[in-house]
Amino acid sequence: MNYLLSKTIRVAATFAALAVTTAAVPAFAVTSPDFPMAGFATQNGGTTGGKGYSEVTVDNVNDLKSYAKAGNKIIYVKPGTYMGPVEVGSNVTIYGYQGAIIAQPTSGSAMKLSGSKNVIIRNLKFKGVGAHDDDDEDCLQVNHESKNVWIDHVDVYDGHDGNLDITNASDFVTISWTKFSYTSASSGHQFSNLIGNSKTKTSDRGHLNVTIHHTWWADGVVERMPRVRFGKVHVANNLFDSKNASYCVRAAIEANIRIEKNVFIGVQKALDLYTSDGAITAAQMISNYEENVKKQQAGTGTAFTPPYSMSLTDVSTQAKAYALRDSIKLYAGATLPDPGKSQTVTPASSSSEVQSSSSVAVSSSSIAKSSSSVAQSSSSQAVSSSSQGEVVSGTATLTKHGSGSAKQQVKQGESIEEFYFTVAGATGATVTGLPEGIVGTMKGSDFYISGKVAQNAAVGAYNFTITTTGATTNATKSGTITVIGANGEVAESSSSKVESSSSSEQGTTSLDVATIAPHFNVTVDGRVLTVQGTTQAAYLLDAQGRLMAKQSLSGDCSITVPRAGMYLLRVGNETRRITVR
Repeated sequence: MNYLLSKTIRVAATFAALAVTTAAVPAFAVTSPDFPMAGFATQNGGTTGGKGYSEVTVDNVNDLKSYAKAGNKIIYVKPGTYMGPVEVGSNVTIYGYQGAIIAQPTSGSAMKLSGSKNVIIRNLKFKGVGAHDDDDEDCLQVNHESKNVWIDHVDVYDGHDGNLDITNASDFVTISWTKFSYTSASSGHQFSNLIGNSKTKTSDRGHLNVTIHHTWWADGVVERMPRVRFGKVHVANNLFDSKNASYCVRAAIEANIRIEKNVFIGVQKALDLYTSDGAITAAQMISNYEENVKKQQAGTGTAFTPPYSMSLTDVSTQAKAYALRDSIKLYAGATLPDPGKSQTVTPASSSSEVQSSSSVAVSSSSIAKSSSSVAQSSSSQAVSSSSQGEVVSGTATLTKHGSGSAKQQVKQGESIEEFYFTVAGATGATVTGLPEGIVGTMKGSDFYISGKVAQNAAVGAYNFTITTTGATTNATKSGTITVIGANGEVAESSSSKVESSSSSEQGTTSLDVATIAPHFNVTVDGRVLTVQGTTQAAYLLDAQGRLMAKQSLSGDCSITVPRAGMYLLRVGNETRRITVR
């Protein structure tokens, strides 16, 4: 589809050279830049996966299992759900299309690397059977001296025993741009990541060299983000904001952990020092950002110096920390483009950073009007793989769960009672018409409606609609959230209405940040962005959240973009994604 570009662009206009998104929820599938490999996976000769071997595209579990186990291959996995366990050999890249899910069986793993060498796993969802307090296997395992492994842009949730563990002298592993979480399918043992599985496993000494960066431990995770025994682990530029967390990083016997420039928000404890099993080598806290962390814990010792170079985002101020937070929430998980969607994507090794695909987004909003006020309603889109040309055959369904009603009343500044819909036969879902502050979030196969109504949200009835995406026949469900004033005032029914505007989003997403009704405009002239109509400072950040420019406003301000690519623009509490081509 072609779009015309005018010299002056108002927010919510359609455009091709500049794409801006303002809705407040991460989507099911977005297009992430292809960030280069970093960390320990670059050591010991490097990690190239199936580079140099033939390619194959699979659409059934038998072929996936056969090619993965044999190794020496680049494997592209078409959309669909594939029941594990999938055993992975050596010299292999496994790269998923949007909507490719590897499911964990009742007993065993979804995917297992056991003694595997030179493996790359990217752009896949791993759906666990649900975490429960019994003895079983992890959703994704790196085990038995597996070496040179890069796990990138994956989404792992509800692992039976853990989400992803690295054990038994495995080595030179990087986990990047990954999301770990648990949903309502889990009822206990929501302990995400273990590095080193026993205090008596002294054979792990000298191994378990692991880098974890730009990874998000999201809602539902309680502990082990990660828990480390014996290994050298670099935990850098990650996001920890699970409201369920009792602790985030735990250092145990002979752990040597470098905890560097991470963002901890609203957790009980960023670091836990566990000395009952033996002395900790080091757990050094370096230039992290902590906000509303309930129990402070200083580090101990001096951690190792990494043998590799790695560019890290500064998080020394709230603005910088929030920029990294927004970037991780936007791109962590299975958010890479489908194979072949961009000629610059190199899924075998990802040796270079590239520009994103040609998606264009238009901000969508609904305006709830009462006799005295106007407020912008939020709109959430979980874009399916169908926007990339893939459609799930069949009829989609939405099944409601949770204690909250789809028709409820709530005061300004108060939280609604959460509820969710299970999405089946589709690749995602969208929601429109929610009051400001209420969001829709995809967690596994469930689409949650939750949040706190903004203090300045207009009173009135907000009629929302949830629609599946990516199916031959999509399903819809509707409901109403009625906002009343903090003092109990109710909008006049004769003048209260909800008007929905149209939206168009293809393969893009929004930022999970607090937003306000936009009071500024953006214009573009070549590579000069002009922000108009606000008195707050404007920050331009790259796709990884690194600050590139800051302008203090007194009227309008102009920011020169150094090159084509994807950027984040933050003004006040509002962050928008910008793609300049």
